[in-house]
Amino acid sequence: MSDGLSIAAALLVVGPVFGAIGVANPALLRAWTAPRDEHLATVGAHRRAWMLANAGFTLATIATAAGLVVLAGAVDLADGPRAILAAVAAVYLIAGAQWCTVLAIRNGTTPALADMVAVGTATEPAETLLGRATAGIFATFTLATGAALAILGFTLALGGVIAAPVALLAMLIAVLAIFGFLARGDMPPFVLYIPTLLVGLALLLGGH
Repeated sequence: MSDGLSIAAALLVVGPVFGAIGVANPALLRAWTAPRDEHLATVGAHRRAWMLANAGFTLATIATAAGLVVLAGAVDLADGPRAILAAVAAVYLIAGAQWCTVLAIRNGTTPALADMVAVGTATEPAETLLGRATAGIFATFTLATGAALAILGFTLALGGVIAAPVALLAMLIAVLAIFGFLARGDMPPFVLYIPTLLVGLALLLGGH
Protein backbone atom coordinates (compact mmCIF):
# COMPACT_ATOMS: atom_id res chain seq x y z
CA MET A 1 0.00 0.00 0.00
CA SER A 2 1.29 3.45 -0.95
CA ASP A 3 2.17 6.10 1.61
CA GLY A 4 -0.82 8.15 0.49
CA LEU A 5 -3.25 5.30 1.09
CA SER A 6 -1.64 4.61 4.46
CA ILE A 7 -2.19 8.23 5.49
CA ALA A 8 -5.77 8.18 4.21
CA ALA A 9 -6.49 4.97 6.10
CA ALA A 10 -5.04 6.31 9.33
CA LEU A 11 -7.09 9.51 9.10
CA LEU A 12 -10.29 7.60 8.33
CA VAL A 13 -9.78 5.42 11.41
CA VAL A 14 -8.51 8.06 13.83
CA GLY A 15 -11.34 10.46 12.98
CA PRO A 16 -14.20 8.33 14.32
CA VAL A 17 -12.13 7.52 17.40
CA PHE A 18 -12.08 11.23 18.28
CA GLY A 19 -15.86 11.32 18.00
CA ALA A 20 -16.35 8.14 19.99
CA ILE A 21 -14.33 9.43 22.92
CA GLY A 22 -16.72 12.32 23.48
CA VAL A 23 -19.90 10.36 22.87
CA ALA A 24 -18.86 7.58 25.26
CA ASN A 25 -18.16 9.94 28.17
CA PRO A 26 -20.15 8.43 31.08
CA ALA A 27 -21.18 11.89 32.27
CA LEU A 28 -23.07 12.49 29.03
CA LEU A 29 -24.45 9.07 28.16
CA ARG A 30 -27.92 9.94 29.41
CA ALA A 31 -27.87 13.35 27.71
CA TRP A 32 -28.05 11.88 24.20
CA THR A 33 -31.49 10.32 24.75
CA ALA A 34 -32.92 12.29 27.66
CA PRO A 35 -35.95 14.59 27.44
CA ARG A 36 -35.24 18.27 26.92
CA ASP A 37 -35.15 19.36 30.59
CA GLU A 38 -32.95 16.46 31.67
CA HIS A 39 -30.70 17.00 28.66
CA LEU A 40 -30.18 20.65 29.58
CA ALA A 41 -29.59 19.81 33.24
CA THR A 42 -27.01 17.16 32.31
CA VAL A 43 -25.15 19.51 30.00
CA GLY A 44 -25.30 22.28 32.56
CA ALA A 45 -23.75 20.00 35.16
CA HIS A 46 -21.02 18.67 32.84
CA ARG A 47 -19.94 21.63 30.73
CA ARG A 48 -16.38 20.48 30.18
CA ALA A 49 -17.55 17.07 29.00
CA TRP A 50 -20.02 18.77 26.65
CA MET A 51 -17.27 20.95 25.20
CA LEU A 52 -14.98 17.93 24.72
CA ALA A 53 -17.76 15.96 23.01
CA ASN A 54 -18.35 18.74 20.50
CA ALA A 55 -14.60 19.14 20.01
CA GLY A 56 -14.34 15.38 19.42
CA PHE A 57 -16.97 15.46 16.68
CA THR A 58 -15.24 18.47 15.11
CA LEU A 59 -11.87 16.70 15.06
CA ALA A 60 -13.53 13.56 13.74
CA THR A 61 -15.04 15.51 10.86
CA ILE A 62 -11.79 17.29 10.01
CA ALA A 63 -9.74 14.08 10.11
CA THR A 64 -12.28 12.14 8.04
CA ALA A 65 -12.55 14.90 5.45
CA ALA A 66 -8.76 15.01 5.18
CA GLY A 67 -8.69 11.23 4.80
CA LEU A 68 -11.16 11.36 1.91
CA VAL A 69 -9.16 14.10 0.18
CA VAL A 70 -5.93 12.09 0.51
CA LEU A 71 -7.71 8.91 -0.63
CA ALA A 72 -9.00 10.60 -3.78
CA GLY A 73 -5.47 11.70 -4.66
CA ALA A 74 -3.68 8.47 -3.79
CA VAL A 75 -5.98 5.74 -5.08
CA ASP A 76 -4.88 3.87 -8.20
CA LEU A 77 -7.97 4.16 -10.39
CA ALA A 78 -8.92 5.53 -13.79
CA ASP A 79 -9.62 9.24 -14.14
CA GLY A 80 -13.39 8.79 -13.97
CA PRO A 81 -13.56 6.99 -10.61
CA ARG A 82 -10.88 9.29 -9.18
CA ALA A 83 -12.96 12.30 -10.19
CA ILE A 84 -15.96 10.75 -8.43
CA LEU A 85 -13.91 10.25 -5.27
CA ALA A 86 -12.71 13.86 -5.48
CA ALA A 87 -16.34 15.00 -5.76
CA VAL A 88 -17.23 12.83 -2.76
CA ALA A 89 -14.47 14.48 -0.75
CA ALA A 90 -15.67 17.94 -1.81
CA VAL A 91 -19.27 17.22 -0.80
CA TYR A 92 -18.09 15.78 2.51
CA LEU A 93 -16.02 18.90 3.18
CA ILE A 94 -19.00 21.19 2.53
CA ALA A 95 -21.41 19.06 4.56
CA GLY A 96 -18.82 18.65 7.31
CA ALA A 97 -18.49 22.43 7.58
CA GLN A 98 -22.23 22.61 8.20
CA TRP A 99 -21.99 19.95 10.91
CA CYS A 100 -19.13 21.84 12.54
CA THR A 101 -21.32 24.95 12.49
CA VAL A 102 -24.04 23.08 14.38
CA LEU A 103 -21.45 21.82 16.86
CA ALA A 104 -20.15 25.33 17.48
CA ILE A 105 -23.67 26.69 17.97
CA ARG A 106 -24.78 24.02 20.37
CA ASN A 107 -21.50 24.12 22.27
CA GLY A 108 -22.29 27.68 23.33
CA THR A 109 -26.07 27.79 23.37
CA THR A 110 -26.96 24.56 25.17
CA PRO A 111 -25.16 25.52 28.43
CA ALA A 112 -26.69 29.00 28.11
CA LEU A 113 -30.17 27.51 27.80
CA ALA A 114 -29.42 25.29 30.80
CA ASP A 115 -28.58 28.38 32.83
CA MET A 116 -31.78 30.13 31.74
CA VAL A 117 -33.95 27.15 32.62
CA ALA A 118 -32.22 26.75 35.99
CA VAL A 119 -33.18 30.27 37.06
CA GLY A 120 -36.63 30.21 35.49
CA THR A 121 -35.89 32.58 32.58
CA ALA A 122 -38.11 32.14 29.52
CA THR A 123 -36.30 30.61 26.56
CA GLU A 124 -39.00 31.08 23.93
CA PRO A 125 -39.27 31.96 21.11
CA ALA A 126 -35.47 31.98 20.81
CA GLU A 127 -35.09 28.29 21.67
CA THR A 128 -37.57 27.19 19.02
CA LEU A 129 -36.03 29.41 16.35
CA LEU A 130 -32.56 28.18 17.22
CA GLY A 131 -33.71 24.57 17.18
CA ARG A 132 -35.31 24.92 13.76
CA ALA A 133 -32.25 26.62 12.31
CA THR A 134 -29.79 24.01 13.56
CA ALA A 135 -32.17 21.18 12.59
CA GLY A 136 -32.22 22.48 9.03
CA ILE A 137 -28.44 22.64 8.87
CA PHE A 138 -28.16 19.17 10.41
CA ALA A 139 -30.62 17.78 7.84
CA THR A 140 -28.48 19.11 4.98
CA PHE A 141 -25.37 17.62 6.58
CA THR A 142 -26.98 14.22 7.12
CA LEU A 143 -28.46 13.84 3.65
CA ALA A 144 -25.45 15.20 1.77
CA THR A 145 -22.98 13.14 3.80
CA GLY A 146 -25.07 10.00 3.48
CA ALA A 147 -25.27 10.41 -0.30
CA ALA A 148 -21.53 11.08 -0.58
CA LEU A 149 -20.64 8.03 1.52
CA ALA A 150 -23.00 5.78 -0.44
CA ILE A 151 -21.26 6.84 -3.66
CA LEU A 152 -17.90 6.34 -1.96
CA GLY A 153 -18.70 2.75 -1.06
CA PHE A 154 -20.06 1.95 -4.52
CA THR A 155 -17.04 3.48 -6.27
CA LEU A 156 -14.54 1.66 -4.06
CA ALA A 157 -16.39 -1.62 -4.61
CA LEU A 158 -16.35 -1.24 -8.39
CA GLY A 159 -12.69 -0.20 -8.40
CA GLY A 160 -11.57 -3.05 -6.16
CA VAL A 161 -9.81 -0.62 -3.85
CA ILE A 162 -11.00 -2.56 -0.81
CA ALA A 163 -12.89 -5.83 -0.43
CA ALA A 164 -16.26 -5.48 -2.15
CA PRO A 165 -18.31 -6.75 0.83
CA VAL A 166 -16.78 -4.08 3.07
CA ALA A 167 -17.31 -1.31 0.52
CA LEU A 168 -20.90 -2.39 -0.07
CA LEU A 169 -21.55 -2.58 3.67
CA ALA A 170 -20.29 1.00 3.97
CA MET A 171 -22.64 1.99 1.16
CA LEU A 172 -25.56 0.18 2.79
CA ILE A 173 -25.02 1.92 6.13
CA ALA A 174 -24.95 5.30 4.39
CA VAL A 175 -28.17 4.52 2.51
CA LEU A 176 -29.87 3.33 5.69
CA ALA A 177 -28.79 6.56 7.41
CA ILE A 178 -30.50 8.57 4.68
CA PHE A 179 -33.74 6.62 4.80
CA GLY A 180 -33.65 6.50 8.59
CA PHE A 181 -33.38 10.26 8.74
CA LEU A 182 -36.17 10.75 6.20
CA ALA A 183 -38.42 8.37 8.15
CA ARG A 184 -37.68 9.65 11.68
CA GLY A 185 -36.46 13.19 11.11
CA ASP A 186 -33.28 12.44 13.04
CA MET A 187 -30.23 10.22 12.96
CA PRO A 188 -27.43 9.80 15.51
CA PRO A 189 -24.49 11.55 13.84
CA PHE A 190 -22.01 8.84 14.85
CA VAL A 191 -23.70 6.52 12.31
CA LEU A 192 -22.21 8.61 9.51
CA TYR A 193 -18.68 7.92 10.72
CA ILE A 194 -19.10 4.14 10.46
CA PRO A 195 -18.74 3.88 6.64
CA THR A 196 -15.46 5.80 6.59
CA LEU A 197 -14.20 3.82 9.59
CA LEU A 198 -14.87 0.60 7.68
CA VAL A 199 -13.04 1.94 4.64
CA GLY A 200 -10.08 2.99 6.74
CA LEU A 201 -9.86 -0.36 8.50
CA ALA A 202 -10.11 -2.23 5.21
CA LEU A 203 -7.25 -0.16 3.77
CA LEU A 204 -5.09 -0.72 6.85
CA LEU A 205 -5.73 -4.44 6.70
CA GLY A 206 -4.52 -4.65 3.15
CA GLY A 207 -7.23 -3.33 0.87
CA HIS A 208 -8.53 -6.19 -1.26
